Amino acid sequence: MELSVVIPVYNSEKTISDLISELNDILSGVEFEVILVNDGSKDRSEEICKDLATRFDHVTFISLRRNYGEHNAVMCGLNHVSGRYAVIIDDDFQNPPKEILKLLDEIRKGYDVVYSKYKSKKHSLFRNLGSKFNDMVANFLLEKPSHLYLSSFKIINKDVVKEVTKYRGPFPYIDGLILRVTDNIASVYVDHSDRKI
Repeated sequence: MELSVVIPVYNSEKTISDLISELNDILSGVEFEVILVNDGSKDRSEEICKDLATRFDHVTFISLRRNYGEHNAVMCGLNHVSGRYAVIIDDDFQNPPKEILKLLDEIRKGYDVVYSKYKSKKHSLFRNLGSKFNDMVANFLLEKPSHLYLSSFKIINKDVVKEVTKYRGPFPYIDGLILRVTDNIASVYVDHSDRKI
């Protein structure tokens, strides 16, 4: 299998079915699977994800007992991937699913990881300030290349996934673990949309 799509799910009852439908259309030419990880949603996400996993053989559903946070949900999903590459995408359509193809094309060139980057971001001012702070800390503590934007929307090859998932602590920081493993990293511009809901 070429591609695993890991989706941390939180209160996504209004978007997750549409997201799976769009992935099925966009990735029709790729052998892929989807790993849905419900991170303690308080709405009907659990029920909807269970139904999606029943209807589609390529969809796997994992439910966490409570809300552990996005990085823990992603780590859980990465522990269940079988694809040559694993792409991580949020459940809110801010990263249009069609942009996965750009990441896939780039990582096929031989990179270990490809991050998305944006010419224009649709996040709130508070979220953008948080991203800037996170970037400064990563530059200092992790010796991250200053030009590299650590986006949650990224694609990772299987060898790096295997190294990242060796972490057994309670508070995984996926990007920090990636930077410990490799510097064979690229980035590509992708579209960034307003939240669908």
